[in-house]
Amino acid sequence: MTLTPAMKQFYELKQKYSDSLLFFRMGDFYELFDEDAKIAHKILWIALTTRNKNAQNPIPLAGIPFHAKEKYLPLLVNAGYKVAIAEQVSDPKLKWIVKREVVRIVTPATLELEWENYDSWESPNTLLSLTYKKGIFWLSSLDISTHKWISSEYTKKEKLQEYIYKLQPKEVILERESFQENISDEAKKVIEILQKKYHLNIYYYQVSQDSYTYLTSHFKIKNLSAFWLEGKTQAIQASSQLLEYIEKNQQENLSFLKQITYTQASEYMELDEATIKNLDLVYNFMTKSAKVWTLYGTLNKTKTSMGNKYLYDQILHPLQSKQDIDMRLNFIQECIKNPPLLDGIRKELSWIGNIDAVLNRIALGRANARDMIHLKNSLIHIQSVYKLIEQKGSPTLQKIIS
Repeated sequence: MTLTPAMKQFYELKQKYSDSLLFFRMGDFYELFDEDAKIAHKILWIALTTRNKNAQNPIPLAGIPFHAKEKYLPLLVNAGYKVAIAEQVSDPKLKWIVKREVVRIVTPATLELEWENYDSWESPNTLLSLTYKKGIFWLSSLDISTHKWISSEYTKKEKLQEYIYKLQPKEVILERESFQENISDEAKKVIEILQKKYHLNIYYYQVSQDSYTYLTSHFKIKNLSAFWLEGKTQAIQASSQLLEYIEKNQQENLSFLKQITYTQASEYMELDEATIKNLDLVYNFMTKSAKVWTLYGTLNKTKTSMGNKYLYDQILHPLQSKQDIDMRLNFIQECIKNPPLLDGIRKELSWIGNIDAVLNRIALGRANARDMIHLKNSLIHIQSVYKLIEQKGSPTLQKIIS
C-alpha cells in the first residue's frame, strides 16, 4: 500500500510511541488511525470511518475537533490509556509537508496540566513510583498539582497497602528490573493488589542514567543530605525514576519541583485502610462518592480548590502535635468570635482560584493571558485577606498569621 507523506509521518511517530494512543494534529482536528481509531470509537462513541475508502485495505480513521480535547481526552486517559499529543510544529501555509512532533504524553496523573483548571478538583493527582530490594519496598510519590513530593520505605506489604489506599494514586510506575525481570513472590503480590484491588494504571520503567547524579543535578546541590536521602540508594532510585518518567512524558524540565521529603515517623496520626473505609472519611461505597455521605463532603464548605485539597489531605492526616492543634483551634475561635471579619474573609476567598494550576502552566510554558489575569486577581484578593485581618482581627489572630 502506498502511503501519503502525512501517513508516513503518523506511522513513524506511532512506532516511537507504540504504548500510547496518538493524537495526530491535522488542521482543526486530532486524528487517530488504525487500532487507535477503533479504541477511540469504542470509548468516545465517535464515528469510525476510513481514510482511503477505495483502497484494498482502507485505514480506519476517527477524529475529534482540537478545541474538544478537554472533553474527550479524560475519557481515554481514565480508561487506562496514555495519549501522545502530536502537534503541527511548522507553518501549514508552506508548500511542503507540515512537520509534526509529539510534544508530550498525557497520563492519569498529569491530565490536570492540559487546561485552565481554575476551580474543579475531585481527588489527588498523585503518581507513585516503586522499587523493591531485599524485602523492602521503596517508594516516591508526587502530587503534581501541589508539588508535594515524598519518599519513604516499607518492610511490610500490609503497611504499603494502607499507604497506597490513603494516597489514592492515579497511576503507578514500577521499576522494570525488580517488578518484571527479576520479580519475587512479594513483588508479585503487590502488583496483584495494585491491579485487582485498586484497579490502578501500571507502567514499567527503568531509569536511563545515574539516579544520584540526576537528582543532585535537578536540585542543583552537591549531595542529598538536606532531604534526608543521602545513602538511601533505593529511595533515590524510586525518586529519580518518578522524575525522569514525568520529564520524559511532558518533555519539559520540571525545575519547579524544588523539594522532596523523606519520611519515616509521621507527625500525623496513622489511619489504616479499615478506619478510612468504615468511617466514610473521604469515600462512601454506597453512594460511590467522595462528597455524598462522607466526612469530607459534610465538612467541605471551602471557598477555593486549594482549600478543598487541603481539607481532603488533613482528614487523612490528622495532626498529632498539641502545639499545632492548639494554633489551629485558636485561629478558628478568633474567626468565630468576629462574624463580620469571617464573612469578609469568605468573600475574598471566593475570588481566589487554583493558583497551583496556574503556576504549573507558567512553569511548563503553557500559560496564556487568561492565566496571568487569573493569577493577578487571585494575588490581589489574597492581599485583601491579610489586610482584613490586620485591620479587623484581634491581636491573637494577627500574631497567628504573622
